[in-house]
Amino acid sequence: MPSKLIMVRHGQSEGNVDEELYSKIPDNAMRLTKLGWEMARMAGKALREQLPEGETIHFVVSPYTRTVETFHGIASAWCDPQEFNHIKNRNKRLKAWYSRLMESGLTWHEDPRIREQDFGNYQDPTIIRKAKGERYKFGTFYYRFPHGESASDVFDRVSTFLDSLWRSFESGRAQNYVLVTHGISIRVFLARYFRYSIDQFNLLANPQNCEMVILGHDGQGRLHLDGRCELELKQRTAKDFEGKEEHTNGTDEKSETIIVGYKKYERLRTVPPQHVRPRKVRMCFDD
Repeated sequence: MPSKLIMVRHGQSEGNVDEELYSKIPDNAMRLTKLGWEMARMAGKALREQLPEGETIHFVVSPYTRTVETFHGIASAWCDPQEFNHIKNRNKRLKAWYSRLMESGLTWHEDPRIREQDFGNYQDPTIIRKAKGERYKFGTFYYRFPHGESASDVFDRVSTFLDSLWRSFESGRAQNYVLVTHGISIRVFLARYFRYSIDQFNLLANPQNCEMVILGHDGQGRLHLDGRCELELKQRTAKDFEGKEEHTNGTDEKSETIIVGYKKYERLRTVPPQHVRPRKVRMCFDD
């Protein structure tokens, strides 16, 4: 059993900023924004603080572009890829960086079973927005998106992943594990491992970008919830830019989102009460 198992949602993606992009860019190809890269790098620094110095770490990464890029941003806390900019050939530069990371005790592999929930191929934003509204009435766990998956479908594939992960734990591959994945995969993983009821699953809110959920070893062969870390963001206003020429968001308004740091919480985030649809199960016919 590892000392810690930490799950990280990807950083801010292009699709998080502009949902219209899903109609022309495959979900699996969505990249991180500039802020998303900064989030990932900050997550790497926070992650290093959570883990004992010198212990080995194995990353399991969703194969989507935004999650692999998030992994790269996190890994830069151990070794910055810009150290290898003198190598002109990109493939050789990547190989040199990966080799240095492995020398630092980091290993990784991709696993498609922890990918994003499938919402269909090219997505019509209007249809998806309507569907996301319907799912609260229908039931978050069971609602299947048109031509896509339900949370219960994700539960099934994450269950098989969990079985493989436990075999990896038994092999002693690393002292700590980090999953770089998506919000739905994190919620389903928690529900599967801690045996949450469907009602309890429906209470869980989606983690924020680069939010970390931390599970620690209880010393008796089990993992327990050790809290979550959420990024603290601040909006820089026009007043902050007085006397400065910098202006990064490409609009007439001088503003940008900056990362202040991470804050740790003991409890998981939950959805607003209006989004909770409790089951009505009778005790008998006349109940």
